[in-house]
Amino acid sequence: MALGRKSLTGHISSNPISNPTRSYRERFAWYRARTAGMDAREIAYRVVEGATKQFSRRLTQDWDSIKPIGPLVSLAGIADRVRYCQPALAAALASEAEDVRKGKFHLLGAHWPTPDAMPPPPTFWHVDPDDGEVFPQRDAYCFDVSFRHGVNTREIKRIWELSRLQFLGPLAAHSALEGRREEAELANGIVRSWMHGNHPFRGINWSSGIELALRVISVAISFSIIGVERLDEENRQALLKFFAAHVCWLKRFPSLHSSANNHRIVELAGLIVGTTMVPAVDGKGLLRERSWRDLLTEVDRQIYPDGVGAEQSPAYTAFAIESLLVAAVAYGRQYDLPAVTKERLAAWAEHSLWLMDSGGGVPAIGDWDNGRVIATTQAHEPNYVASIVSAVAHCIGRADLAPPAKEPSLRDLILGSADSSSTLRTGMCSFQTGGYTVFRSAGPDPIVLTFDHGPVGYLSIAAHGHADALSIWLSIGSQPIFVDAGTYRYHSCRALRDAFRHTSVHNTLTLQSRASSRSSSLFNWSTKAKARRIAAKDGLMARVIGEHDGYVARFGVRHRRTVDFDGASRIAITDELLDASDAREVSISFLLDPACKATLNRDGTVLIAVAGRSIARVVGTGPMKAEIIRGDRESNLGWIAPSFGVRVPTDLIRFTGTLVKESTIAIILLS
Repeated sequence: MALGRKSLTGHISSNPISNPTRSYRERFAWYRARTAGMDAREIAYRVVEGATKQFSRRLTQDWDSIKPIGPLVSLAGIADRVRYCQPALAAALASEAEDVRKGKFHLLGAHWPTPDAMPPPPTFWHVDPDDGEVFPQRDAYCFDVSFRHGVNTREIKRIWELSRLQFLGPLAAHSALEGRREEAELANGIVRSWMHGNHPFRGINWSSGIELALRVISVAISFSIIGVERLDEENRQALLKFFAAHVCWLKRFPSLHSSANNHRIVELAGLIVGTTMVPAVDGKGLLRERSWRDLLTEVDRQIYPDGVGAEQSPAYTAFAIESLLVAAVAYGRQYDLPAVTKERLAAWAEHSLWLMDSGGGVPAIGDWDNGRVIATTQAHEPNYVASIVSAVAHCIGRADLAPPAKEPSLRDLILGSADSSSTLRTGMCSFQTGGYTVFRSAGPDPIVLTFDHGPVGYLSIAAHGHADALSIWLSIGSQPIFVDAGTYRYHSCRALRDAFRHTSVHNTLTLQSRASSRSSSLFNWSTKAKARRIAAKDGLMARVIGEHDGYVARFGVRHRRTVDFDGASRIAITDELLDASDAREVSISFLLDPACKATLNRDGTVLIAVAGRSIARVVGTGPMKAEIIRGDRESNLGWIAPSFGVRVPTDLIRFTGTLVKESTIAIILLS
């Protein structure tokens, strides 16, 4: 079976790391960086894990060798919930189902080659959409596929994203709403195609537990909507094998120790869903109950008591919470959560509402790679966090935690959703443990100013954090002004991965072009700045002071930042280098949302406009000179990734010069 636009008939790309010397060097560098953050207990665990991976080679086999043990059970109530779909959502699901029928896949900023027929050929699940080639080693033992150690290899996440099979949910929902049996049969065919192209424990699609878990959840939800009782015996047997193999691998290779971030939460949710669909793989049900207890424990660890997610990424915390809610629905515990879990969820929702603008958006702090558990369309969800806040408000019965706005989605039907609320937070709120202070003005179009004085990220590797110590983010109404650069890509370009995490692209001070925290690999840091809040004062002129030590080891100075806000129209940002004996070269950056346009005036001030209307003026004092950088490919400054895999130019306001004592930059908001 051939593919349109780019053929996949037998053309397999070469190994992405063609130079053996370079491969060994990069592999050694990766292991050195990775082990640097491990304690003795984790190192011992990794040795055992490595032995288990070698021993488990014998388990690689064909699907015919997987024993199907029934029965196959639908997730209770899922099909009934979908029947309450509103017309606008039904239209979105119909459009998505049409794309899937036509073989149109557009994920993470890339378009896949269109198959000549659907379901697609087995090789389709290993296609790199950048060039239409098939990823190598697709039939190798999954842990022999070297994707962690290479630099500038293929963007593995895109291949994983397609194999999450999240497009099956809208297809199944549309099939159920319209009674279209052919779409249910297509869903069966897609899963069978995926299985033919991904034999158990072979190839890249078996190498990461989070990918297995999300695939389990996608297939479980989809066939619970369709109804497993409608499957013929052949397809029922295939699904039993599918779930059995996935549960086996998830149970065997959990993400623990320094890897136990959102991946662990999603894996536990996948185990709960998988063992619910096929109870026989769990024997007496001990795995499901243990996974539920571990899941609640992880949520308690990964959400601080003040509601801030430990990974320092609002979207990743929402992703983890959505996983919890899906597992709770599957296990019948959605409205029976422990009190401590409800408290953490409420605290997270409250924190998110403080960050949220009037349109439901929050700053894209840290990594944000479009991850979600239930998808309505293949497109990126800009207001994803608001959607999960709405689900939390419904689940714990707190209408006061509903977001100001969100888009309708399939997850609304499955998880429940609270009505939007016009109540907005006002004043100043400091989240001391998580490390944020938020200022919010009154009115329907609030000014929201967020100041980061928290840690880089979670656990020793802080995998999804950025070098953004003492950054700020600013929005007015539903319009973001000062924004985060985003994530862009993970594996395919190390230079850009580092650039989008570097201090210079964040709204903070950079000393002598050096980052406040230094990366050692794609998801690791050799040094991490420790930031803290020094003081905070609410009132007519609210103030917060923070500092970090990211420049102490190299330059012997600490960066201190003071943020003052009068609650209406003036923000003053004062930066100092403490303990400095002489002047230092610095830059202070403010990255604008692409809807904003910056103009440098003759007097050195910068005017910010949206759609031709001036909204703010930025004024620096002292010797610092302003410049505007836009889409510079040499320095990688003046770019934003609004979603994973997409990069667009935008204006970066940068003040450069030598800092002797302090520099104050005022942002005057214009009515």
